[in-house]
Amino acid sequence: MKKIFLSVSTTLLTMVGFAQANVSDVGQYGWLNGALVVQVGESNESDVIQGGLANLAVVGQLGDSNEAFIGQLGIANGALITQNGSSNNAGIIQIGAFNFSSINQEGDNNSAGNIQLGVGNTSAIAQDGDDNAGVVVQGFWGNAVGLTQIGIGNFAESIQLGWDNTSNITQYGLGNIAGTLQIGYDHVSNITQGGLGNVALVFQSN
Repeated sequence: MKKIFLSVSTTLLTMVGFAQANVSDVGQYGWLNGALVVQVGESNESDVIQGGLANLAVVGQLGDSNEAFIGQLGIANGALITQNGSSNNAGIIQIGAFNFSSINQEGDNNSAGNIQLGVGNTSAIAQDGDDNAGVVVQGFWGNAVGLTQIGIGNFAESIQLGWDNTSNITQYGLGNIAGTLQIGYDHVSNITQGGLGNVALVFQSN
């Protein structure tokens, strides 16, 4: 009986030893910044760094081996990253004021990134599936992007350099590619792709 107990105890200790811990790093420099990180699973990594006044960052990771980064410098920026799956990668960088960005990833091996430089820009990236990639870059003020990917291996990128531009990209299927580049002001672009291997590129300037 004693041997059985020792054997079970050794097995449990071995299992605990093999479990990989989650890692979270938060650095806050300034006034009234807020950060919330929730990690459930194994080998998830989250890094949050905030400088300035009243910035808010929220990270939720459910699964294994997900990576998230939020960097905020300025006033009253808001960032949200949620990951449900394995080996997803998401990053948000905000420099300025009153910017908001969200990234939601469901599935495995998805990657998403958003850079916001300016004031009052908004971005929402949603990925449901595997191996999708989305990139959003916003400069100046009042720009808005909605990027949705449902499927496998889709790629989308939206770049906005100006003010009050709007870009929406929706992809359903496999291996679709979409890109928008907006320079100036008041441009509107909508791209919807369903199926396999479609390619759409939009350039707008004034």
